[in-house]
Amino acid sequence: MAGWVTRPANRPVRKAALGSSLVVALLLGACAGNGPPAPPSAQPLAKSCASFSPSNLPANAKFLRTELRPTQTVEESHYGTKEPITLPEACIVRGTIVSGPGSTIQWAVELPEGSDWNGKTITLGGGGFDGFIPTDDPWHVKYVLGESALPFVRISSNSGHDTEDFAWGVDETALKNHAYEANHLVLQVGTHIASQFYGKAPTRRYMVGHSNGGRSGLMAASMYPKDYDGVLALAPAISQQAHQVNMGDFNRWIYGQGSKGTVPAQSHWISPGKSALFAAAEIKACDTLDGLKDGIIGNVEACNYVPTDLRCADDVAGAQDDTCLTSGQIEAIRLNYTDKTVPITLSNGMTGYERYGRGGAATGDWQVYAFGFEYGGDFLRKGFSYIAPTAVIQALTGSPTADSISHDPLTMAARWKALSDTMEPKTNLTEFAQRGKLLVWYGLADTCVSVYRTAAYLDQVRQNGGGTAFNGFARFVTSPGVGHDLTGPGAANADLITALVNWVERDVEPNRLVATGTSDKGKPFERPLCPYPSFPRYNGSGDPNKATSFTCSAS
Repeated sequence: MAGWVTRPANRPVRKAALGSSLVVALLLGACAGNGPPAPPSAQPLAKSCASFSPSNLPANAKFLRTELRPTQTVEESHYGTKEPITLPEACIVRGTIVSGPGSTIQWAVELPEGSDWNGKTITLGGGGFDGFIPTDDPWHVKYVLGESALPFVRISSNSGHDTEDFAWGVDETALKNHAYEANHLVLQVGTHIASQFYGKAPTRRYMVGHSNGGRSGLMAASMYPKDYDGVLALAPAISQQAHQVNMGDFNRWIYGQGSKGTVPAQSHWISPGKSALFAAAEIKACDTLDGLKDGIIGNVEACNYVPTDLRCADDVAGAQDDTCLTSGQIEAIRLNYTDKTVPITLSNGMTGYERYGRGGAATGDWQVYAFGFEYGGDFLRKGFSYIAPTAVIQALTGSPTADSISHDPLTMAARWKALSDTMEPKTNLTEFAQRGKLLVWYGLADTCVSVYRTAAYLDQVRQNGGGTAFNGFARFVTSPGVGHDLTGPGAANADLITALVNWVERDVEPNRLVATGTSDKGKPFERPLCPYPSFPRYNGSGDPNKATSFTCSAS
């Protein structure tokens, strides 16, 4: 971390991080008896942004341009509907880091008005296979950052490639950038720019990310433990290779059967209508296991509903009948809720891939991630559990026709292991624990990445550091009835950035966190965010819309 001005007293202050030109200007001004010159941020943002040109950037970064983004509202498509999202005013500084012929990091640093800056930075991780700048993405701005991030200098990058596929993944430098290096380098750039623009170094550095961005946060904690004072990992998509090698049987069952006799091929596929059918039945069967009928499956571990009561009288006629499920569709649901067991040992000694949590059919996750929107549709109309493994398989094999249905991962187990070793966070976070705090959140109905795999990873972290040590720097909380994209009947809204900041800076432990949601009748409600594996159990009395009426329970 050479060249950073850091806050902790036990670390040296290195003024080179301010940029040599700024240091010289400060010294000359002091010698002349006029005091240091005002930083660019002393002027109104519109004026300072137009004239600002950072100098002596670290990490071989190149400055491209600044642009002033006024406060604006955009329409964002989400699950077939459009919602307005407000993007905040900012001076956006853009540039590149050319790491090699196959990887150029495009970065952006968003600077708020000088009087609004809280003196801190926050790095925003991406999602999927990255390939975009998340601070430019309205969904990430609203649902991952939120209003609490507005006073921060906001830093993000495309992680070293411009496409959202995995074709770049065969380039070693591009893969390393995507896995962990890009965020580390761009943090240096963002810290340097903030120091020059505001005339003082940031006092704290945070990171937040969702899905692959959550994985990136855990990577930062394990690979560069001094980068951040706090990391917020939302639904971290760790063990991606475990997902990719273990979804073959599921995808073969869904898409690879073909017509057999008189039974149509789609007799194993779950349509949106059939997802809704199952969701209603699953909620009816399991809703009150948490003590309250509220449309949320809270006690997911006690929910063992099998939809035999929805079985079609005839599998042929029922294949496209959304009022029943064929025997093949019931088996597809069983596979969705079953641990996968392909015998390839990946990073951290893990094998297989854990099941998904209950309630995903009610969130939209089943179509987006498990089953897709159209059985006979093209590649992108299938579920993410087919799309993601197929993209990686095609890159690793060099075959544009390979896919998750035909691929036998055992034929290239060593290559899968090597990829996993690069992408996977280490389980020893003891160095990060000496200075940082880690807050992990998951929706228990997530059907994109398994909450149980993250639980297994954090168990290894706990074992490496001891239970008491783990609780001193980490928390793992969950929300029942919430899917990967923060949709569903559960309570998905919580100001976790503020909770993390308060833990880091005020030593306020996040033991009583509350999330909010809105019922299908438009009424707001609260639920406690319970430490995994406990869940909110209704106390039997009190306002069911208040978090105080629930107790976190393990059974």
